[in-house]
Amino acid sequence: MSDRLALRGVSKSYTAGVRGCSATVRVLRDVDLDVAAGEFVGVHAAPASGKSTLLMCAAGLLRPDRGSVSWFGGVSRRDGTTPSGISYVSDRPFPYAFLSVREAVEYAAIVRDLPLADHAARVSETLEHTSLSAVSHRRVDALDGAQLSRLALASALLSRPRLLLVDDLGSGCDAGGARDLLILLRCAAADGAGVLIAGRLVPWLEADEPLHGAHTRTRCVALVDGRIEPAPQLPTAGARPITASLAAARVAEWSSPPPPAAGAPPSAP
Repeated sequence: MSDRLALRGVSKSYTAGVRGCSATVRVLRDVDLDVAAGEFVGVHAAPASGKSTLLMCAAGLLRPDRGSVSWFGGVSRRDGTTPSGISYVSDRPFPYAFLSVREAVEYAAIVRDLPLADHAARVSETLEHTSLSAVSHRRVDALDGAQLSRLALASALLSRPRLLLVDDLGSGCDAGGARDLLILLRCAAADGAGVLIAGRLVPWLEADEPLHGAHTRTRCVALVDGRIEPAPQLPTAGARPITASLAAARVAEWSSPPPPAAGAPPSAP
């Protein structure tokens, strides 16, 4: 498998306070991380541990203090630009909540500079793929948390990225909603994208399985004190998907009820 993302010795610090009374906090310390084509990587991290900083550096949205970030087997770019084919998605609110769901996805197509001749078909296909077609006429500010997460992911999937970076997506999702998002992400990996996720969805990986017939690899790492470490083996949770085909990726059936604490993800290891 070829590399979609390679971080080498990446370090990042922040300075807070006023002159004479400031402090520097090292958030990332010599991070090495690779994500290959068709690979699904989850980052276990405590709140405020630097996971957003890690993903923003990986997306080229934040320049590290030291180290290098390269994409698709190329060398790190000294001019600060990033190649095409990268989609970064987070749980931040959509800025134009007065738009309909379809208009929001169409706006995302314009922002991502997709070919105009391809807009209508690509938007309709993405809405169907993410199960948003039925609510495509509704305003964004009328959506619930799970639908907003799918809208954010739909906007990222429009460009059919080669590298998909997911930062803390899944607010307001129950067990079924979280797994539906994971299935969509696994479909992206099955199509050849490298997928790196951190935040709320990662604990649900213990109750998830690869798509049937898809040649993807799943692994988890941990971000501890700013460093990447191997994550412990995840225990097998009670819920197991029976079917999750690529042709009907938005639909999943489960052989047992979700883990205890209904509506909340299992505790991260």
